[in-house]
Amino acid sequence: MWRQFGFIIYMSFITKKAFKEESKHIYKLGLPVAVAQLGLIVQGLADTIMLGHHSSEELAAAGFVNAMLLMGILLSLGFSMGAISRIGKLYFLNDYRKMVSVLKSSLIANFKQVILLTLGMSSLIFILPYLGQPVDLLPLMKIYLLIVLPSLPLFFIINAGRQFFDSINHTKVSMWIIIVGNIWNIIFNWFLIFGKCGFPEMGIAGAAWATLSSRIVMALMLIAVFAFNKSYKKYCKVWHSSKSTKEEVRLLSKLGWPMAIQMGLESASWSLCSIFLGWMGTTALAANQVMMNVSGVIFMFYVGIGEAVSIRVSNYKGINDTSRIQNVSNTGFLLIMMIGAVLSVVMWIFRSEIGYIFTDDKDVALTVATMILPMILYQFGDGLQVTYANTLRGLGDAFKLMKYSLIAYIMISLPLSYLFGIVLDGGPAGIWMAFPFGLTTAGILYYRRFKKICIIPGT
Repeated sequence: MWRQFGFIIYMSFITKKAFKEESKHIYKLGLPVAVAQLGLIVQGLADTIMLGHHSSEELAAAGFVNAMLLMGILLSLGFSMGAISRIGKLYFLNDYRKMVSVLKSSLIANFKQVILLTLGMSSLIFILPYLGQPVDLLPLMKIYLLIVLPSLPLFFIINAGRQFFDSINHTKVSMWIIIVGNIWNIIFNWFLIFGKCGFPEMGIAGAAWATLSSRIVMALMLIAVFAFNKSYKKYCKVWHSSKSTKEEVRLLSKLGWPMAIQMGLESASWSLCSIFLGWMGTTALAANQVMMNVSGVIFMFYVGIGEAVSIRVSNYKGINDTSRIQNVSNTGFLLIMMIGAVLSVVMWIFRSEIGYIFTDDKDVALTVATMILPMILYQFGDGLQVTYANTLRGLGDAFKLMKYSLIAYIMISLPLSYLFGIVLDGGPAGIWMAFPFGLTTAGILYYRRFKKICIIPGT
């Protein structure tokens, strides 16, 4: 294990020339993706901060529902990533007709998946009372869930559209659309949560309506950009002559489901921990929601770099350039580690103040401060798993990710969260202390798979 650990670090130090070349491309592709992903976090941050200053109960209730729905949203996102390796390869070959055919097939595959997902998430309405959460929060949870749930089907458009634009290296499109969607969400949060500008004060229901409407706006904008922007005229010209095929839908599903399950299992280890935290009471649940948003800010930088790595790897796969695939992966890992180190220092310095940004509740803020250390400890493992999971996605080799995620997140991380947090009475910090073990295990397993399928000199 330690030999493997040391080898990962050794392999990360590529030549200065290769690092400089690839970091430029990753920065160009990854920054808009990171900003777009941060936009999704900002949507949660806006809900969290505004609800936190409206009432701690509403903060805890919305946080729990969002943690549960996050599993579904990430399942949908992971499924849609099956298109990246297909479209990215075709983009390098300038095969526009086939790219549009894949996009159409992607929309069909994503639609089928998101309908199943929505039906599955709908079961939460009936099982909420049996999850051991604070009884006084259940009415608030149901209100928020019933309003936000209808927004899930929109993700078949949002995800398929985003993967198409990102795969053709137009990552700024998603970035600007999500920024606009977030501005919309923040404005209507202020109107509807607090009852400003003639709107009624709706509290948690207002936050839910703002989230639903912002997702509708983002879906419509993606369609409008593709249909009316001159940059995509070449794709629109072949739209009617390009047909989706059953074979392509099956292939995208075959590629997408392993990625969906991998991301779903990772999310499950976090979301199911929210149930454990709910057993500890409203304060622990509210603190967890704050920490999910704080850690999410760091993670979205990683996701931006990871998706850029996936896009570059899929491009190089199209021309079978193994050497550059290795350079991209190693550069991505180094960039993530640099960002993680800087942000971890900032979080540690301001650990006692972070909670008060979200709420005036002293108990919640103090609990947040205790959860910063485990968050910092898992940054290495998180960076490792993000880099090599996205490398494998770009290579179209995602099937093993399911097995490795099951081991890391469900068989290791989740039981350790229960052990550290509940059995050993470690509280919220104890539950989070399991994450370094799960994420690092996942990262090492992903890297070993990458090493096996991509021949590396000297191994």
